[in-house]
Amino acid sequence: MNEDRNWRRLFWGMALIAAGVLLMLERFGGLPDWMYDYSWWGGIVVAFGLGTLLTARRAESVGSGITIALLGVWFLAVTNRMYGLSWTNSWPLALVAAGAGTLGHAVAARWLPDTRRERWERHRRRGVYVDVTSEPHEGAPKEGPHV
Repeated sequence: MNEDRNWRRLFWGMALIAAGVLLMLERFGGLPDWMYDYSWWGGIVVAFGLGTLLTARRAESVGSGITIALLGVWFLAVTNRMYGLSWTNSWPLALVAAGAGTLGHAVAARWLPDTRRERWERHRRRGVYVDVTSEPHEGAPKEGPHV
C-alpha cells in the first residue's frame, strides 16, 4: 500500500511539473502552433481516466477512472462541436458520467477491495457505528431524544 502511494506521488509530481512547464511555454509563446488549438485537451482527461482505470486496485479507483474518462469524452465532444453538443445543451452528460462511475464502482466491488465498505465495517467492529433505532445501552443517560 505504501509503495502504491509512492508511485502515485511520483506520477502526480511529474504531471504537475509537466503542466507547469507547458503553461510557462504557452505564456512565452514557445509552443508549436498546433498546441494553441484547444480542441484536443479533453484527450488528456480521457488518458488520465484510462490510466486510473487500468491501474485500479480498488473498486473506488474503477469508478473514478470511468467517471474521469467519460468526462474527457464529453469534453472532447463539446470542444469539437460533435453532434451539435455545446456546454449549455449537453451538461446532463456529466450526470451520466457520474452515474456510470458509481455503477462501475458497485460492480467492481464484487471483485476488488472496497475501501468505503472496509472502513464502515472497521468502524462497526470497533463500536463507532451507532444504531439510533435500538434501545439505549446500560449506563446511558435516561434523558434526551432517545428516551
